[in-house]
Amino acid sequence: MGNILKENDLGALQKYRLRPESGKSFNVANLLEKAYVTDFMKNLAESIGAPSERAAASIFIKRYAFIAVISLFAMTADNKKLNLSLDNIEMEEAERGKDWLPTISLKDPSIEEWDGENRHEWRKRVYINLFANNIYPIIEHFEKTFKVSKLILWENIAVYLFWLYESELKDSDNPNVLSDFRFLINEAEGLLFGRYNLNPIQKYYTEKNQDEVRIRKTCCFTYQLGSKRCKTCPCTHLVKDGVCLDGENICGAIQSFT
Repeated sequence: MGNILKENDLGALQKYRLRPESGKSFNVANLLEKAYVTDFMKNLAESIGAPSERAAASIFIKRYAFIAVISLFAMTADNKKLNLSLDNIEMEEAERGKDWLPTISLKDPSIEEWDGENRHEWRKRVYINLFANNIYPIIEHFEKTFKVSKLILWENIAVYLFWLYESELKDSDNPNVLSDFRFLINEAEGLLFGRYNLNPIQKYYTEKNQDEVRIRKTCCFTYQLGSKRCKTCPCTHLVKDGVCLDGENICGAIQSFT
């Protein structure tokens, strides 16, 4: 075991908002408590200017996606596994009127190194640690509590992982990059991500258009913070007076996707 933030070869993780400690922070495990998460999301919506807790929940998952980026970067680049139990993760709280790009810290920063034997099985354990035991319960809880489609939330995770392998690690000569990316989008079975028969990430990996942009399958609601729709948004053609044609209902893009 080693301390991930004291190892020079993993200093790059600080680029993805991992810090030895966050400022005013909260414990992620608390989000699985209904009373806590209801109050938390109401406060987050007010802080970031979201019109609903449903929109705020989607924005939260976009920020939380960096947990997945941090984990898979450590796995792919350095064959290291982090302790990502929910009660080990602290995130910086939002401040009203400021962009919320929270730092993340681990109370236990120790790491487990691949022992050189059967990396395929070791990689599966990394996935279970990250997805099945961490991200899955949060997404399930958010869907039930805030009525936000898990299709949106999983795509919020997926787009950052595609970015990690297609952009951040694009020029690496590490053979793990191609192998691990192929595993993510083609080979990883559903149970590694939670109670799924099929890989929930795979469906979002599509061809990019002529502008080298991969159009999302779902809208993440970022435009509801007062910004323009993303160039990757599937709902651009559905826009009328700045909102989806069916308002707060699941948009047509999602309906056609399910």
